[in-house]
Amino acid sequence: MATSWHRGAHATLSIPQTANGESRRMVLVAQIFYFVFLMMVFIGQQPFAMRTQEELVAMAQNNDGSDLFKQTLFIGFAFLLTAVQVIRNHPLRYRFTYWPLAIMLVWFFATCAWSVDPFVSFKRAMQQLIVIYITFCALSLMGPERLFQSLRAALIVSLLICWISLPLTPAAVHPPTESDRALIGAWRGFFFHKNIAGAVMSMTFIICGNSWIDTRKWYYALFTLLAFVFVIGTKSKTSLALCVAMLAISNFYRILSDSTQRRAILLLLLGAGLVGAMGLYIAYQPVIDRIFADPTSFTGRVSIWRVVFAYMHDHPYLGAGFGGFWQVGARSPAFDYINEHFQLLIAHSHNGYLEIWATTGPLGLFLLLLSFIAMPAWWFLTGATKENQHLMVPAFAIWVFVVYHNLLETSFFDRDRQVWVIFLAAIATAHATFKAKPRPLWTRARRLSSPEVAHG
Repeated sequence: MATSWHRGAHATLSIPQTANGESRRMVLVAQIFYFVFLMMVFIGQQPFAMRTQEELVAMAQNNDGSDLFKQTLFIGFAFLLTAVQVIRNHPLRYRFTYWPLAIMLVWFFATCAWSVDPFVSFKRAMQQLIVIYITFCALSLMGPERLFQSLRAALIVSLLICWISLPLTPAAVHPPTESDRALIGAWRGFFFHKNIAGAVMSMTFIICGNSWIDTRKWYYALFTLLAFVFVIGTKSKTSLALCVAMLAISNFYRILSDSTQRRAILLLLLGAGLVGAMGLYIAYQPVIDRIFADPTSFTGRVSIWRVVFAYMHDHPYLGAGFGGFWQVGARSPAFDYINEHFQLLIAHSHNGYLEIWATTGPLGLFLLLLSFIAMPAWWFLTGATKENQHLMVPAFAIWVFVVYHNLLETSFFDRDRQVWVIFLAAIATAHATFKAKPRPLWTRARRLSSPEVAHG
């Protein structure tokens, strides 16, 4: 007998359905827990509080994982979801195989050893571990469909609260007492800063816009319009530009959801855009260098980046330790490199890639690019179908939005910040949906030898 390999029928790897009423109740309980967790993250402990820039920095300094209420809240949610999972009577809808993320977390904990304050770095890393655990534990109980529904519901509720707050409280708008005059009059809703409000409302715009395209339900169109107008009110130029671009790009991705080759072209075009930007830099280098020579360029970001680059020049291999560069007390490494007074009030690098590089070294940056750029690109390239595009398309838009948003802001591993938690939910949804896609398998077939065929 001879054997040969051939491609068989598609293997059904779809997420199992709930089998009985008790199982459905457990899924609903997990969904409620996750929704409440998201709302607590979005709203925070002091919504609408009037804060000066100095008070915001003090909050960043104190955000080292020592907040007892937040510790109790997050650990409580983790235990509740774990308890639901332990007593479950239905199969898991997702099994964790996202190992580069786990390896990255191990490296982050290792870098705490050489931080100027290892305990602060360790507590900040533990915050990350708990937030990531809650996201993927909820995913394993609910599956990507319900996880995404919870995220969308939390964003819509946040949008409505922000709109209702505008006529009811002056704290929903940055007050005239702001030390940064550019913030005055910008909408922020219950968020503590207009840039956070702009980013979250931009992602609400993206998700609701795609939901309207999928369902044609009028209320999603209304939420999309409300989110877009609120983004304009925040005066967050980066978020406004990105939200419009991401909705357009995601719909190109939707159109190409039945062709891996065409999606590859789209991703190549996105890459070509980056290459084109580099080409423009080479062609107009003198002009661009003059712009970057001005420390006020990009509202002061260039000056901040100089601090980070100066530190990395002196510490090229290991970094400052996770969460150990800005606002770690009087010994913060950043304080040795500041070149402007306002930098004493800075809480992050205003660039997510530089932040990870400066705190966890080149290895941390490599793991970041592998886990959040290379791997998701593969999922979005090969994992989209007509059946799952209602999940993959908005997840793709959120992924691209945050990847570009981190060029001017810091949200990667930013503790329990709203943008980071939304990004985690989108990445978890994309990975689970990618894994659930039916795929053809190679199976062994029996082939008769020539003599047997002749006598058959």
